[in-house]
Amino acid sequence: MIKSPSWRTGRGRLAKLSLTTPTGASAEIYRYGAHVTSWTTAAGREWLFLSNQAQFEPGKAIRGGVPVIFPQFSGFGQSQRHGFARNMEWQLSSEPKASAEEASCRFLLQADAQSLALWPYKFRAEFALRLRDAQLDMTLSIRNTDEQPFSFTAALHTYFAVTDLQQVQLRGLKDVSYWDNNGSDFKRDRFVSQYDTLEFPDAIDRVFFDNSKPLQLVDGDDQLTIENRGFREVVVWNPGAEATKQLNDMGDEEYSQMLCVEAAIIDQPIRLMPGESWSGAQVLRA
Repeated sequence: MIKSPSWRTGRGRLAKLSLTTPTGASAEIYRYGAHVTSWTTAAGREWLFLSNQAQFEPGKAIRGGVPVIFPQFSGFGQSQRHGFARNMEWQLSSEPKASAEEASCRFLLQADAQSLALWPYKFRAEFALRLRDAQLDMTLSIRNTDEQPFSFTAALHTYFAVTDLQQVQLRGLKDVSYWDNNGSDFKRDRFVSQYDTLEFPDAIDRVFFDNSKPLQLVDGDDQLTIENRGFREVVVWNPGAEATKQLNDMGDEEYSQMLCVEAAIIDQPIRLMPGESWSGAQVLRA
């Protein structure tokens, strides 16, 4: 039976939209940050990690799911770290839809007094989500509605749920250049991945450049294909045991249950002239 998308009260009494397919796939997305916090396939596998200690409060980033990063990735710029889009209320730009094959929704964020105080440009951002039985498509679109050009970096900061980090593999990054965030220089110190399979004995924080190939996240008998479109970089991150102890919105042992594989624009910021648009997507197939 086709179920219409429905609004519910989520954690912190924040509004969340629930999407389902007739065969049981589901997704949840909060109005706050247009933040996806859950994606379960029709087979019953939850693929997104959400910390038990995540803070669902205005002004706080939600630890887990898919934070939307715009207009700045991390500290790569002069504005707010990871931007402001993840900490603002988005609105629906069209009515959510449901059919026998899929469910979808589209959220909108536009410049206002709050955003202009943080970043002095007018913009229109849309975040679209399409849910199928074993696939989730997430698309971020940015349009310059200002009278002057602007540049930005962005990401879909996806936290994947895994059974045991030390047993997980990420495949498909052989011969891709990368930067290791271990105190090295972002522009100068770059390496080339020698192996197709990446494993995770502990913390990792790497930016892989110019990768257009699909990746495979392997967690025991479960496998997920991760494909980026429009995003040029892949960020692979896990804080590891020691750093996790310093995070007040994540349990000390929860690092072993997650791995971030992010679709990102970092190395070469997108520059848009007035009226121009850009779009990037992360496609997940179980």
